[in-house]
Amino acid sequence: MKSLHRLTYKNSYIFSILIAGAFQLLVACSVTNTEEESLSLEMTPPTRQDLYDGSSMGAVSVANPPRDEADALARAKKEEDKGNLDQALYLYVQALDFKPDNALTLYNIARIHSIKGNIQLAYLTYNESLLIDPEMMMSHAGLGLINMDKRQHEQAKIHLEKAVSLDQARLITARTDSAQDGLQPLDPQSPVRIYNALAILYDLDNRHDDAREYYSLALRREPHSALIITNLGYSYYLGGNIALAEKYLKQAIKEDPNFERGWTNLGLVYVRKGLYARALSTFEHTMEPADALNDLGYFLMLEGEYEQAIELFQRAIDSSPSYFEQAQKNLKRASMELESQRRN
Repeated sequence: MKSLHRLTYKNSYIFSILIAGAFQLLVACSVTNTEEESLSLEMTPPTRQDLYDGSSMGAVSVANPPRDEADALARAKKEEDKGNLDQALYLYVQALDFKPDNALTLYNIARIHSIKGNIQLAYLTYNESLLIDPEMMMSHAGLGLINMDKRQHEQAKIHLEKAVSLDQARLITARTDSAQDGLQPLDPQSPVRIYNALAILYDLDNRHDDAREYYSLALRREPHSALIITNLGYSYYLGGNIALAEKYLKQAIKEDPNFERGWTNLGLVYVRKGLYARALSTFEHTMEPADALNDLGYFLMLEGEYEQAIELFQRAIDSSPSYFEQAQKNLKRASMELESQRRN
């Protein structure tokens, strides 16, 4: 069974600074004070070099250094919008030379490191941001997602719950009509991904009602998200409400026919309903026949249907005998379980 979505990151630490030496070729009789200041800035890398980890430093130009913090931040945003992450990162780090304790700038540095897969540096920078501003919502969100990816679920829950709490407090403050009891509807500034992530953790804790409340909030903001609809359907599956699970998983596939986890989870619903042929055809929407046979056999084995599981594992092996080591292992396990069952 495919696991709930989780993000996968790679760690890379590349630390180098290359400054263009073109100005060594300039010959002039005199240099103005402004030019001297500009040259000094050019030849001086950012103070917080520990926060820079560009993978292609040679492509980063500092020929026109920022005048102040606002200039650095504006240019960083512009470069990020163009997809130039190394250039944006360099400019965000330069902005700290003007205001070292800017928690939002540190958050943006951490966020870019997360995108680039520099998870350890992102983790440290998110924490530094929170030391300056403990109420920095998106830094809590970033740490929560990193903890979640590392399966540090309790720590992840602390940060994600804090992020949601801060967002809900903001929403209550922003309301102009009479106060609404319970959770507030999300707005365009709300981090929908964080509500979805926290709901996943609640499902893992068997807090399915809480999970569905957060999925529903997220869906009201993004009603056509196959991911969130699938998670809601799987939540009902985990809670034993197979009818609603099937309803939402079919809806997810309708929203995105290529969303693999929607098909896989719908296959699980059919396994639970005893519709094995339909489950097999559902699995085959996203995997090769041999893989579908093996997966269906595995789920039947978990249900205690060992004889049918053995038949499916054998069919999987016959379909692809050269590489299907996992089916061989599953066949051996199911055979042992069946023999034990018969003895007892």
